[in-house]
Amino acid sequence: MRNVPSVILLTVFAAVGLSAATIDFQITPLGGNAFQYNYNLHGITFQANEELDIRFDPTLYGILSNGVAPSGFAVNLLQPNNPPGVFGDYSALAQVNNPSTAGPFSVQVTFIGQGQPGGQPFFLNQFNSDGVFISSVDAGLTTNALPEPMSLTLSASGLLLGALWAVRRRSVLR
Repeated sequence: MRNVPSVILLTVFAAVGLSAATIDFQITPLGGNAFQYNYNLHGITFQANEELDIRFDPTLYGILSNGVAPSGFAVNLLQPNNPPGVFGDYSALAQVNNPSTAGPFSVQVTFIGQGQPGGQPFFLNQFNSDGVFISSVDAGLTTNALPEPMSLTLSASGLLLGALWAVRRRSVLR
């Protein structure tokens, strides 16, 4: 029983170490159904001809506009539903080795879904010098940088229960 917390911690650290590339976002409302996504990249280093590709579901997004990336990247926006049913893309292609990923990486969207816009699938792709796709290097889902109130409540509850368990265990051992 004494080793259970150690096993849990090792499992958490191992799981965190498996996923090096992460992308989180913040959403800024621009009025009506217009929003701006601002992305932060973590654990990603680009070489020339590597692409960040963030996909936008055609059932949730209408128009993509004003795509921005740091110096050293070329941005291309492909609109959702063009052709019908095809995902839209925010593509930032590295034109040099090791461009800064400090930002900004952003795109404005028209959201046609219900509620608030959320995360999207992303891909890190490798192309050759002629622009021919070679392979996907990594993939994942963008996550909201600001935790939802419920996740904060769950985290606080877990910490409180852990502290109560430790105090109770200490009093039992005495």
